[in-house]
Amino acid sequence: MTSRQTLLTDAEIFAATQSCIDAWNSLDLEATLSTYTDDVVYRDPGTNGRIHGKADLRRYLTKFFQRWDMQFRVLEDRRLDGSDGQLCIWEVDIRRRGTDGPMITATGMDVIHVRGGQLSRDEAFMDRLPLQQVLG
Repeated sequence: MTSRQTLLTDAEIFAATQSCIDAWNSLDLEATLSTYTDDVVYRDPGTNGRIHGKADLRRYLTKFFQRWDMQFRVLEDRRLDGSDGQLCIWEVDIRRRGTDGPMITATGMDVIHVRGGQLSRDEAFMDRLPLQQVLG
């Protein structure tokens, strides 16, 4: 006999994601890390592959937050049917920290899984072409 897993509600999943986005927008490293599980799998266009675990994510985000000013906005949330996951479509205003360069708006999407109110998987995908102005 197979036991059925109890899935989180949409509200629980979306709340965990919003908490993470709020932490990213604060540019507070500790607040951001607190929204991820210790065994998180993380990826974005700058990681050159997946990051496994909060310790490696800490090293990556320390450098990332030192380099960028940014603000994310959720455009759309979609539950992944049959799992504790979602697709989150967003846009971000971003520029290099400490410059007077232009704020660039880019769009992207994350595939997210939630466990215990924290993100256990966060894989971001975006078109980096609009960022070429600030990447130099």
